[in-house]
Amino acid sequence: MHVLILGARAPACLEWARIFAASGWQVTVADSLRWPVARYSCAVLHYLRLPEPRTNPDAWIAALREAVQTHVIDLLLPTCEEVFYLGYGLERIPCRVATMPLAALQPLHHKYQFARMTQGWAVAAPESHLLESATDVAHFAKSSNEWVFKPAYSRFANRTLIRPEREQLLRIQPTSQQPWVAQRYVAGREHCSYSLLVNGKLTAHACYHPRYRVGRGSGIWFEPTDPPAIRAFVEQFGQATGYHGQVAFDFIETDDGQCYVLECNPRATSGVHLFDNQPEALVKVLLGEGGDSVLTPTSTPRMVALAMLLFALPRHGLSRAFWQDFAEARDVIIRRGDWKPLLAQLPGLLEIMGRAVTRRRGLLAAATADIEWDGQPMQESSCA
Repeated sequence: MHVLILGARAPACLEWARIFAASGWQVTVADSLRWPVARYSCAVLHYLRLPEPRTNPDAWIAALREAVQTHVIDLLLPTCEEVFYLGYGLERIPCRVATMPLAALQPLHHKYQFARMTQGWAVAAPESHLLESATDVAHFAKSSNEWVFKPAYSRFANRTLIRPEREQLLRIQPTSQQPWVAQRYVAGREHCSYSLLVNGKLTAHACYHPRYRVGRGSGIWFEPTDPPAIRAFVEQFGQATGYHGQVAFDFIETDDGQCYVLECNPRATSGVHLFDNQPEALVKVLLGEGGDSVLTPTSTPRMVALAMLLFALPRHGLSRAFWQDFAEARDVIIRRGDWKPLLAQLPGLLEIMGRAVTRRRGLLAAATADIEWDGQPMQESSCA
């Protein structure tokens, strides 16, 4: 069996490549970057460089279709935001694909539409409002410190304003094409879930606390947790939507144990690393062959060690707790017998830094500029 995994820049892709290789599959990975980290893993048989999906979605789908046919791919697995472009061209891909059509993914990606979906559920989103004009924003000017503001389409907490000052809030300029969301601020402990669902049935589930992050964005140290309300929410979500593929959610748990869901990511996230020691079982449940039980991870924390040293060390390096956490967690990049991805992080980072300079974006924004989707029509080409 042969799997094609997209998003080779992501540690999640590297994890999936190792998981499939350990399960006896041939593995090909693909991306639009020259030096993505997963390309250099000994788990990978082939690397395919694809065009940028955001620039021309149809050309990307055509290249993907050709790759599936040429390499006789049995399963196509997305890991990053290319999932939306894959959903757009799903019917043109001649193999099994672990995701949903774009029409099903879009309301999950749109933060206000997702918040509305959850109203009335046992775990629901905090009070949320859609902002499409300066007038909408002005309604919150006097109480801005009670709210969180973020673009309806965004990632890595990019541009998110948490309880901003009035002057800072009034600088945002939402439109009907680029709306924002105001969501009531809730204090508490953060949890992130990562799950596999097969036609609405939960087959694997992990939950973790991102103790260290890159700024306010991606977690880089993952402490397994397991609030029962979060698993129940994911099961309800599957029953309500019939969802198929990988899905992740962000939550806040208040001091009294009440959980609120903040947003949805219908793709892979760092939670897949928590299954790194159960490769065959994870492949089985992805394919719906794991029986009635739900696969859960072990309790060992994981981390992205290089990111910890680059982003967390400057803030926490004088803390003994930081070094204890660093020693306790297992790095998701280093693997015995597969050392090249450790070294490949440097050229991969340099390539992203180059894109940040040439495209005049921040580092995190440049890391996904070519694959992110913000609701624009797919039929029209747009610049990354």
